[in-house]
Amino acid sequence: METKRVGSFLILFAISLFANNIYAQGVYANLNVGYGFGMSTQNLSFFDFYNSTYGNNSTTDEQVNVSLGKGLNVGGALGIMFNENIGAELGVSYLLGGKNEAKDVYLNGTINYTLSSTMLIINPSLILTAGIEGINPYAKFGVVIGSGSVLFEYKDNDDGDVDLTNMKLNGGLALGLNAAIGATFSLNDKMSFFGEINMVNMSYAPKKGEITEATYNGVDELPGMTTREKEIEFVDSYTYNWESPQPDSEPNKELKQKLPYGSLGVNFGIRFGL
Repeated sequence: METKRVGSFLILFAISLFANNIYAQGVYANLNVGYGFGMSTQNLSFFDFYNSTYGNNSTTDEQVNVSLGKGLNVGGALGIMFNENIGAELGVSYLLGGKNEAKDVYLNGTINYTLSSTMLIINPSLILTAGIEGINPYAKFGVVIGSGSVLFEYKDNDDGDVDLTNMKLNGGLALGLNAAIGATFSLNDKMSFFGEINMVNMSYAPKKGEITEATYNGVDELPGMTTREKEIEFVDSYTYNWESPQPDSEPNKELKQKLPYGSLGVNFGIRFGL
């Protein structure tokens, strides 16, 4: 149902964006690139994602703040100005997420944890501009709908013995809101440069996870693992029956966890009048 509602919204938005030929002279296209810095970070207990140092007589733990929304994004958009002050835009971008890292240091070795993400994002927005020639300030408000994956890497180096596990989490949609302020700078009648500050507030709860690589000192361990050991199904609730445990031929069940994709960043690009 969620996917159907999102699809219907996008269809209606596209119709309102492009169906009315009376505003054809206000249609434009954007190409942009930018970088987002982590915002609305979160601590992730499911992954044991924190720094830990073990000594002879003590242990020191330190929280690590995670944002999977930070990183490089590239994309484009089609838009239409209904008049000199109000318009609408449908953007598509691809997030190449930066790495989040944590470390567990113990007496004989080190465990390194890494989390990162890639995501395709659709962004319908309402545009409000000052309608000024030359340098034209604007504000943009909209929703963000994402589909992507989260990559988790676990690497344990125990006195030279290396245990490596890579997991991919995906399935479901990420939903959120965004806002931006910026300005366009006219280069000629058909082309302008723009720069903006962009804020995204979004979370994502994957529906499934799968171990894609598991090696010990370079030897592949995946063939010997059961489905329960390799795969996870993330659910809203589940019941574990001690007398009748889940079979090894089915994915392990874990509670869903919303992962943080908030960011505050900058975008730069070129706008072409169509």
